[in-house]
Amino acid sequence: MNKVIAIAALLFSTNAFALGQTEEGILYGLGIYKIIDMVTEEPEWKPNQTYGSDQGFPPFRCKGDSIKCAYERGTYEREREEFEDKKTKAYECGRTGRNCEE
Repeated sequence: MNKVIAIAALLFSTNAFALGQTEEGILYGLGIYKIIDMVTEEPEWKPNQTYGSDQGFPPFRCKGDSIKCAYERGTYEREREEFEDKKTKAYECGRTGRNCEE
């Protein structure tokens, strides 16, 4: 917002009125370009950024004895494979129209 105020001040200052038509046109062009740039600005993409609220399958955590943890780890891996399969099928359905389940 401060940039817009600065551009407006330059456009309507007494110095801007002292400029020739060419310089004034350049100044107006730069001002319009900056305003359009600010309006159409998109947030910067960051590495490992995901879209949507789903952040993927939660990490495995276990508290207890090794037998209980081994059982829970097996269950976790099975459920994670099912999740990844569903995610892959959903992607293929959206991308290519294949593997779409009713």
